[in-house]
Parts: sequence; structure tokens; C-alpha cells
Amino acid sequence: MQAVEECIVLHSLKYGENSMVVKCLTKSGLKSFFVKSVLAKNKNKYPFLAYPLAITDCHYIMGRAGSLPLVKQLSLSYVSKSTGYDFRRQAISTFMAELSLKYIREESMSSDIYNYLRKNIVFLDSSPLIAASFPVKFAFGLAALLGFDTGIVDEKGVCEIQFSLEKGLSTDNSPQAVLKGEDALNLLAIIKCPENELSELNLASQSVNRIFQAMILYFRYHFPESGSMRSPEILHELMH
Repeated sequence: MQAVEECIVLHSLKYGENSMVVKCLTKSGLKSFFVKSVLAKNKNKYPFLAYPLAITDCHYIMGRAGSLPLVKQLSLSYVSKSTGYDFRRQAISTFMAELSLKYIREESMSSDIYNYLRKNIVFLDSSPLIAASFPVKFAFGLAALLGFDTGIVDEKGVCEIQFSLEKGLSTDNSPQAVLKGEDALNLLAIIKCPENELSELNLASQSVNRIFQAMILYFRYHFPESGSMRSPEILHELMH
């Protein structure tokens, strides 16, 4: 049985001399595909697989029980304008891919998650300006779709808003808070702000960095079995 499905490539792994296994996100969930004969006449048929988060149309044949679907053809559904040539955008894209691969689960999957990731991939590629706080905005938006929303609180004052790993944003005076005062208020501003207006917040880079580190801790707290991520260190160097 043959099928066609749009999918976002989260990860690819070389298999043998001339094949690959790709793990993708589709509207119906996470799927892995077997790509045979990647090289044709010494040329890579799918060079876009070298870049994170390629949005593709995948033509495939359903495999037998216990085997992966076999890709017949891959083509770009969305053609990147700038991400492939911009190291900073590539670093953000790599972070988004790793975050999605590590934390999206079948039991929490919905078309909203797919649409959210696709929208942010296109924004990252097409927006003329990407704020340093964009990865934070993306990550907490994904967290909300995965079922652990940070919540929104009233801005009653810099010292009254806190962020803890257990409760997210709150006005509780918690000794477990990882962000307080201006940092917590800045996080609230990032969450509430549209992606294309993030640069207008003019947040101090030190505050954004502390918020980013708190975000990493937040995911580890809710998914303790998932281990650490590799991309944040590279992203930190390029975003500041």
C-alpha cells in the first residue's frame, strides 16, 4: 500500500553504505521511514536531509509487520529561504528539532503540535529578524501543547511574580522558585508576546540567558527520564 504524507524531519541516521533511517513528525504522530539508495550517480538525492527540520512530502510504501515504511520519493513541501545559509538560524532549528525529538510523545501528540512546529519553522526561516528570546518562546509554547503550561498571571509587580519548576508562573512566595523579580516578569512578557514582536521587548541578554536555563530545567523536571540536550550550548554561544 502506497501513501503520501507531509512530514517534518526531526532526525536522520545513516544506515549501511547508501541508506538512511529518518524520524519524522506527521499530523498523525511520530514515524520512522527507511530511505534506500540515497546516492544516485555519486550525488545525494536528498541534500536537504543534512539540515534540521526539513518540511517534506513523503511518498512511501507501507512495510510489513516489524519493518519500516520504505520511502519512494521525498520532495520539499516548503523550500527554505535563509535557514540553510544562516548559522544562527541553523542553531535555533537544531535546538527546535532536538527539543521536539526528545519530548514529543505519542500519547500527547495532536495535529496542533504539528501545526505549531511547522508554523515556527516557517517563521524562523522567513522572518527578517529573530530575537534571542525566540527559542524560549518556542519551547514554552511547545510545553503548553505537551500538557505542562506555565500559566499566565497578572502583572502585580516585579517582586510578586515567580517561576518554579513545579508550578510554572505564579504569585506564590515559593522557596523553590528558579526565576524571580525581573526575570520572572520578562518570562511572562516573552510568553505573552507574538513571535514577530519579541525584538521590541529589549530584554537584557543576561536575563534571557537565565530564562533559557530555567526553561531547560523545566523540561528536565517534567521529563526526568529524557536526559540532557546537546544543542543548547551551541545555541547559547550564537544567540548572545
